[in-house]
Formats: sequence, structure tokens, C-alpha cells
Amino acid sequence: MSDTVKKRSLWGRVLKFLDDPASFRLITMIVMYCDIRYLSAAAFYSAMAVLTIWSCVLLVRQLYVKKRIMRVKFRRIIFVFMFFALLTLILHSEINLLQNALTLYWITVCFFLFYGIHSEKSNTRVRKEIKRLFDVLTVMTDLTMLTGLVLFAIFPKGFSLMGYEFCIIEGRFVGIIPNANVTAFYSAVCIVMCAIMLRIRRADGTATRRLRIFYISSIVINSFVIVLTDSNATVVFVMVFLSFLFFYELFKEFNLKKLPTLALRLAASVLCCVIVVTSVLFVRVNVQSGISYLLNKRESDIVISTGLDANNDNIRLDKAVVSNKPAPEEKPVIGHQNTNIDSGRFVLWRQALGLIELYPLFGIGKDNIPDYGVQYLGGIRYTDLAGNKYVDFHNGLLTITVSFGIVGLSLFLVLSLTVAKAILKSMFRHKVRSRRDGNVLVLIAAFAAAYCVYSMFEAALFTDYTYRVLIFWLIIGVGLSYVMKYHQQGIHSAIDPKPLHDDTSELQYIKTKFGFLKKLLPKRRVQEKPEE
Repeated sequence: MSDTVKKRSLWGRVLKFLDDPASFRLITMIVMYCDIRYLSAAAFYSAMAVLTIWSCVLLVRQLYVKKRIMRVKFRRIIFVFMFFALLTLILHSEINLLQNALTLYWITVCFFLFYGIHSEKSNTRVRKEIKRLFDVLTVMTDLTMLTGLVLFAIFPKGFSLMGYEFCIIEGRFVGIIPNANVTAFYSAVCIVMCAIMLRIRRADGTATRRLRIFYISSIVINSFVIVLTDSNATVVFVMVFLSFLFFYELFKEFNLKKLPTLALRLAASVLCCVIVVTSVLFVRVNVQSGISYLLNKRESDIVISTGLDANNDNIRLDKAVVSNKPAPEEKPVIGHQNTNIDSGRFVLWRQALGLIELYPLFGIGKDNIPDYGVQYLGGIRYTDLAGNKYVDFHNGLLTITVSFGIVGLSLFLVLSLTVAKAILKSMFRHKVRSRRDGNVLVLIAAFAAAYCVYSMFEAALFTDYTYRVLIFWLIIGVGLSYVMKYHQQGIHSAIDPKPLHDDTSELQYIKTKFGFLKKLLPKRRVQEKPEE
């Protein structure tokens, strides 16, 4: 009997785990972070098949049982966008139908299960989930970067494994991720997550000394990694992130009635941005030069010999073959070795404009880009590590326009501006409440601004189901959970709002918010039955 009860309880815990969107988000982010599609395509696509089935069940339950999808903010814009994206899929269904359908499905998952994290019943649940998820991702990033740094110290010139280069590629640190830009982005996001966690734990009173040391150490390690990767797009990300924070500090108490100080504040903000940009570039150049000097010094201290002692077979120092100075072309140098600053992006952007000119209204679909590129542009200009052609144009807006046309781009911009307006409005209107929460919303707004600029040079936004895309929409969803919290509480409330009723439809929400009107209505009189 006890064994049966244990089996039932174990099965119940498994079902509870599978029915929780937080569990799905955690497992999906771990799988996306460990992107092994290039090392083992079978393992990656098997994991994606399981996640696809799991997310499908969750979406159905979120829509019909828990009804949380009806609480996702700005869902009408999302529904209209999905309609026109489906229309694009139908218009170009003659090729790559399954791939385009899968991409569209994961865009839906991105919107309603990651961006839709704010549809949870309270901000408290969101904070609890984010603390667990961000801690896991931070530990994974630290281990990844530290492992790469240790291997780089052992193999300063890199090494090859399974057809991929590790540690360093063309003077840029990659670690154990065979792509410098991806390595840099992982580190940049880890820095943002650590900053958010420091604020959240300080506001919740859970910031111990060990945790603070852990987060600060992680920020230092990942900042060092960003410098070694020499990723220009990620450096721009960091510059915009820091500049936004300086801009907010200057204008958070600004009053429109004090217009004479506007020019002074704008000049100060420009000066702060110049200082941030100069400082970041100065640190990057000097750290790269210092690491290159240390590597060259270590190379010059190596004694090379080919002679052997016939008596004991030990290595014998032969002055004739000792070389203290390596050849000039063999000196390790940290930094871009490609003099082409755009790295081929200008060619990609011109090709994207050519496809937009052919299909301007509804686009061609994301996974049709390789075929249409070969058919209309007459040549391949870009391949990824797996050899896929025209995977992305390294510009988020151009990729959206090629995939879904001007209609899709317009709807995406409307959604983006609406979300930005909601976050900025809440950030400035509820300054007291935001400060009490550690100004987490300010960090999220700075991250969103930096990511949008970053997406102009890299594969980002939402046309791919990768870690870079999902983490962005997840953090935006966390920001909207604070927006909803402040909207429900008011400006000076010190407690979290009570969870809504189990029926979380819009009608029930209106009843909950405006139930006091019932007291103003006359009570219905109950007619008494006459006594017999």
C-alpha cells in the first residue's frame, strides 16, 4: 500500500513539474544555452521535438484551462502579427512548409510562454522563478567561460576538435563555444542577469555576502571575456546599456517646467555617453595589448630542442637549435585580424534589400531565405557553422522584413513601441515604487535598449529559436510583470497585489477591480411568501 502511495505521489510530482510553465522555461533555456546542433544534430533535434510537444500541451492548457494567455499584455497586436505570418506561410507553402511552420510555432511559444511570463498571478511568483533561472544560467556561464580561459592559458594558439576551432580563432577568444560573437553575448547577458539579481535580492532581503561576492566575481570574469572576444556588436551592447543608465540618472527627476536646464542635462548626457564609449574602448585596447604581450613573452621563453642524450634519453639543450624569438608571423595577437570592419554585413544587407524589393508586402518566410537567395541573387555570400546558407542577415529588422514583409515589420514595430511606452511610463511614473524594488525595471529597460541596438548587427529579435532570442523576450516579460504590479498597486503601496481569482478572464478581472460598484446599486427585495 505504501509503495502504491509513493508511486502515486512521485507521478503526481512529475505531472506537476510538467504542467508548470516555469519548469518548461528552465529546461528550454538550458537546452538552448547548450546549443549542440553543430556537434550532434540528432541529439539537438530530439530534444527540440520533446520541447515542442511539451510546449504544445502547455499552450493548450494556458489557453483553455488556466486562461493565462488572455492576460498577456498587447496580445491583440501579437494575434494580428501571427495571422499575417500565417498568411505568408500559406502564400509560400510550395517549399519548406514544415520548417516555416515550425519557426512560426516557436515564435508563438516565444510570445506566450516566455514574453508571457508576466501573465503569472503575481510578481512574487515571477521573482521566485527568475531568481532560480538566472542563478542556474549564471553558474553555467561562469563554468563555460572559466573552462575556456583555462584551456586558452594551456593552448594560447587554440586547438581543433571534431572539425571546430576552440580557445581562439583569428585572434579572438572563443573558449569552448566555437563562435566569438556568441561567447561575447553569453557573457554580456550574464552581466545583466547578475546586476538584476543583485537588485532583486537586495530588495527582497536575501542578498548575503557570499551571493554578492559571487555576482560581482561573475561580472568581472565575463567583462574580461568580452574584451578578449573583441566582439564589436557586444561592445556596442555594453556601451548602450551603460549610457542608458547614465541618461536615466540625469533625467529621472527632470521636470518639464524647468526647460532652461534641458540643454544642460542633454549636454551632460552626451558627455557621459562619450566618457562611457571612450572608457570601454580604452580598456579593451589596453587589455588586449597586455594579453598579447604576455603571450609573446611566454612564447619567447620556450626552449626548443631536437637533440637527445644517448646515455639517459633525456632532452639535451642544443644551442644550435634554441630559438628565443618566434617568427613575426607566429606572434599571438588578441584582436580582430580581419581588416574589414563590417565582416561582410554590408553585402548581406544589400542582398536583403534585393529580396525585400521582390516580395515587399508579406515577405517570403524565414526558412525560404536560402532557396530564394540562390534563385534571385545568384550566389552564396554567407554560411553558418553547419553550412546553412542565408540563415540570417545579421540585422534583426531586415530579417523580419524579408521573412514577413513590410506588414510584419510594421506590426512588430507597433508591438515594440507599445511595450517600450508601457515600461518607460511605469519607470518614470512609479519612481518611488521602482526604487523600493531595486530599480529592476530600469535595468530591464537599459537591457532592452542595448539589445535593440545589438540586433542591428547580429542574428536576434525573434526569427530564430535560440538562446539569444528567448532570453530577450523572457527579460521583457519580467519587466512587464513589474509594470502590471505597479499598475495594480498604485504608487506608494508596499505589498504585492493579491492574486486574481482562478478565473483570470478579462470579465472576472473587471469584476474584481470594480466590485465596489455593487454597493451603490439598490438591493433586490425578496418577496416573502404569504402564510397559509
